[in-house]
Amino acid sequence: MRAILQWGVQNKLLGSNAAEGISLELRAKQGERKRSFTDEEAKTILRAALLEKEPVKRWVPWIGAYTGARLSEICQLRREDVLKIEDIWCIKFVPEAGSLKTAGSERIVPAHPALVECGFLKFVAEVRSGPLFAELSPDKFGKRGGNGTKMIGRFVRQLGLKDPRLSPSHSWRHRIKTLGRKHGLAQDILNAITGHGSKSVADSYGEFPVEALYRELRKIPALNLGGFAQGKGT
Repeated sequence: MRAILQWGVQNKLLGSNAAEGISLELRAKQGERKRSFTDEEAKTILRAALLEKEPVKRWVPWIGAYTGARLSEICQLRREDVLKIEDIWCIKFVPEAGSLKTAGSERIVPAHPALVECGFLKFVAEVRSGPLFAELSPDKFGKRGGNGTKMIGRFVRQLGLKDPRLSPSHSWRHRIKTLGRKHGLAQDILNAITGHGSKSVADSYGEFPVEALYRELRKIPALNLGGFAQGKGT
């Protein structure tokens, strides 16, 4: 419901999202709760992605791994959404690129060093303008994320990762939250990186400097892919 109302706000059909800030405690059935990718599962996906020529399969998993962004958000990124802010390379998730789930989903996320080292900026530089993943055809709702999510879902399942508790579209989000807690990222900044709203009124005041976001995000270590060259681009 919140996403539908937010679509109405973004398309100027509604003045505000009445569901914004309302959260429900949803209890999954035993054995059905979605989980993070483990280190080994994450390595399996990222190694396979390094060998791909299709930009969607090559880059969407890597962006997801080091930003925790929703696949739908990643698939609609544009060339102008990757830029330097305060001398730090960043990715902007903005409604101008396409629909966002909530108002809090609009955010800036610094590019993790691992993403830079694997050639992401070189790929971006090769895109002159417009969508980063122009080869993704829009679905019936006009969104690239629908078909992109399906493509990545098949890609992940074909690697043998068939645990029903894994969600190719959300397990990266679970993972970045898990790693954030493990490595001591400030909770408000972790929420800002993933676009999750905070229950604290105090957290709604002020902005998050890019330098602070980058400082915290760098606490999450890059995965060691062994003999695979992480600097390999498409």
